[in-house]
Amino acid sequence: MAQAPKPRSRKKTPGGQVLVRMYRHGLGDCFLLRFPKEGGNSSFTVLIDCGLIGVAKDPKPTMQKVVASIAEGCGSRIDIAVMTHEHWDHASGFSTQQAQDAFDNIDVGEVWYAWTEDPENELGKKLRKERAAKVKALHAAAMALRGNAAPLAAGRAARVETLLQFFGVESTASLQGLAAAGEAIGKTRSAFEYLGQRRGVKVSYRYPTKAALTLPGVDGVRVYVLGPPEDEARIKRSSPTKKGKEVYEFALDAAIDDNLAVAFERLQAPGEAGGPDCPFEENLSLFPGKTGAKPVPAALTRLIADTWDEPEESWRKIELDWTAAAETLALNLDSHTNNTCLVLAFELVKSGQVLLFAADAQVGNWLSWQDTKWTVKDGNETRTVTGPDLLQRVVFYKVGHHGSHNATLRTLGLEQMTSDDLIAFVPVSKEQAKKNRWDEMPFEPLVKRLREKTGGRLVFSDQDAPKKESLASLTEAQRKAFTTRLTVTPLFYEYSFQL
Repeated sequence: MAQAPKPRSRKKTPGGQVLVRMYRHGLGDCFLLRFPKEGGNSSFTVLIDCGLIGVAKDPKPTMQKVVASIAEGCGSRIDIAVMTHEHWDHASGFSTQQAQDAFDNIDVGEVWYAWTEDPENELGKKLRKERAAKVKALHAAAMALRGNAAPLAAGRAARVETLLQFFGVESTASLQGLAAAGEAIGKTRSAFEYLGQRRGVKVSYRYPTKAALTLPGVDGVRVYVLGPPEDEARIKRSSPTKKGKEVYEFALDAAIDDNLAVAFERLQAPGEAGGPDCPFEENLSLFPGKTGAKPVPAALTRLIADTWDEPEESWRKIELDWTAAAETLALNLDSHTNNTCLVLAFELVKSGQVLLFAADAQVGNWLSWQDTKWTVKDGNETRTVTGPDLLQRVVFYKVGHHGSHNATLRTLGLEQMTSDDLIAFVPVSKEQAKKNRWDEMPFEPLVKRLREKTGGRLVFSDQDAPKKESLASLTEAQRKAFTTRLTVTPLFYEYSFQL
């Protein structure tokens, strides 16, 4: 890896303001934060993620343009880069396929990962091992399904691939063998680890149970790590319960035994006796007509001949029905990875206002914030700060997972954000979401409630800025404050907060 360049001239943050920039590059997260340093001569810069979904058109030139803008906005110096989780739409910009060469020319001081990436943490090691095994199994499943002539198989493979895109795989149809699959598997991981492997970059693993953080050289900003929870059960709690109404609509509570991953691997490399469609161990199966196989009862032979082997009776066969588990496994893999998100709350101490960056955190991550607490000291005063307290003071919410239905909790989430100054930014591309078969992203019931909670101060990266008529419930002072603080360009939205 090339040695990091020397720092260049630093951008100044105007008038003691905190600037939050959301890039409008497509379905993916990329946020640049600038905090005024003491003395007001320069800024402390924080980059949170930089990625784009695989179905996006022209991803490389798009991300090159984004990173050029980041370099201009931060004076080619990022003090802290935050890698929230291992998904392509959050990390692709750091890949060799997109804009790693452009990042090579930006000096980076420190990179933050969640504690789940800590090589010394036993639960983190377990979760990473499970995630890698499931990604590999899903590659095998998708490739085997692609090789099956049944229409059901092709459709199922496509749906699995939709979620595998988060790990950098656009389609397994073009992959030839396990070597190509292995290369695809490693693409997201390499991008995710890029900054941590650069020479001279400090690597930190952040825990919600440790003390609140400060930004060197910045007076009046405190950073709280809300998630991920240090609890395996909560990390694997991705869907709402049927009674709890944690989110704005119920979702099916999918569960799958990890042993099914072995069955998917058998599809890719079946045993001699099993054949390409057999998920079961050989001693559990009967193979009519195969030399050395267990004898098949005569009655079963007649039944097979008279029913399943008849041309008009193919609908009775269930050889591929069990492979629906591949889709469930893909959903759980996606959700569990989202629940390992590094979630940060930036407190502007003087005003008490909080900026919340929830990444793609799902139910278990959100629920854990209710139990978090920190002891902080302001001057001679010591006080306790809790997760619910921070939520009540949120004035900026980066909406989770592009506005999906199960990434913003209801009662113990958005409804706890009671500030009259709340605004929300949604990094989303409805066009790209539809291309990926996510027809309800962003989720309309959630969007409706966000509009109510923010008084219309809801900004989508793929839409024009809110018009005056959509801000009708605000006072004239609130409308003026919102419109004057919001900067709009074709490439990004930026909002300013007074420190």
